[in-house]
Amino acid sequence: MHAAQLAPLHEGVRLPLNLGLNDGTYMPEACVEVMRSFTHRLGLRAYTTPDHDPLRAVISRVDGVTPAHIFLHNGSGPILKQVVPQVIKQSILARPGRVVRHLLSKNGYPIVTPSFTYCKVPRKAHGLGLTVHLLPLRAEDGFRFDLSLLEATLEKQDCFVYLANPNNPTGNVLATREQLVPLIERFPGSTFWVDEAYVQYVNPEHVRFSDLVPRYPNLMVGRSFSFAYGLAGVRIGYLLARPALVAEMDKQLTDYRLGALQEALAIAALEDEAHLPWLREECATQRAVIRDGLSRFRGVETFDSEVNFVLCRFTDGRKGKDLVDTMKARGIALKWFEPFKDVSYEPYFRITLGTAEENAFLLGHLGEVLG
Repeated sequence: MHAAQLAPLHEGVRLPLNLGLNDGTYMPEACVEVMRSFTHRLGLRAYTTPDHDPLRAVISRVDGVTPAHIFLHNGSGPILKQVVPQVIKQSILARPGRVVRHLLSKNGYPIVTPSFTYCKVPRKAHGLGLTVHLLPLRAEDGFRFDLSLLEATLEKQDCFVYLANPNNPTGNVLATREQLVPLIERFPGSTFWVDEAYVQYVNPEHVRFSDLVPRYPNLMVGRSFSFAYGLAGVRIGYLLARPALVAEMDKQLTDYRLGALQEALAIAALEDEAHLPWLREECATQRAVIRDGLSRFRGVETFDSEVNFVLCRFTDGRKGKDLVDTMKARGIALKWFEPFKDVSYEPYFRITLGTAEENAFLLGHLGEVLG
């Protein structure tokens, strides 16, 4: 086995509340060895380097960028919160026409994103009064993202494009390099943020976007150690972007922003070559278990996924939130989706894969609830 799993379940043991919502179940064995080495009483006595040069060097090699392209922070959430408003502000101020549109209608540099995606970016922007364009992403189309609609939107004005790729919560790849690069080149005034938080789960035949960042100043790629590397509790994320923006963001934070254990775990995760192939195989197995188990319940539909979660939908009028509330009372948390603007997601809920024991536990309780 190439990953550290959660401890086996024992009869009578109550599982943690986030079962079914645990995005990082498996940790690389190399990370386990790192933690063991840090248990020595002197293991945490020394500082890391101020700029985390060892971690930047590994990321540079893995992602095909220079250290100057790498912005490190305590998780991908803080990166989004810090960088997105800054980029939009700079983009608006760069051109007088955008400033005028922003003052008149908050439409100086709108955000464009699919209608069913990671919600924090569009919700935060909408809450600030900024314009958000939601492009359709429908189950009836297999959640295929129509890039011609994105192209038509960008032809009207420059925008901030946010693409989770693969997408959360639908679990599919929205765009390949061959599809998106022509738009990146054609619309240099627009910003393209490709969020690859779950990309490590996807078949290696899918070519990632990271090594394109040095070539295109209007492209940014986000990554996280929380999911495929099972390090959600360690809080490490990074953004690949143009060096000038990285330098500006770095000035807003202190040196030594990651602890020695954080940095060591991140390096170990990236260098554990056996982990990701094993993880993809294990996730494929557990996805099949979850989908097969749910197929036995009437009125429940599941969708194809390439990552560590499965999107589900009631087809008989039931609401995802009602199931989530019922399961929460049993100590199991699933994901539901609040409506946003004029889009409702009432029938949907999402299940994140756990260990084989956890998945069996979950399906057992779902069987009692769904009959």
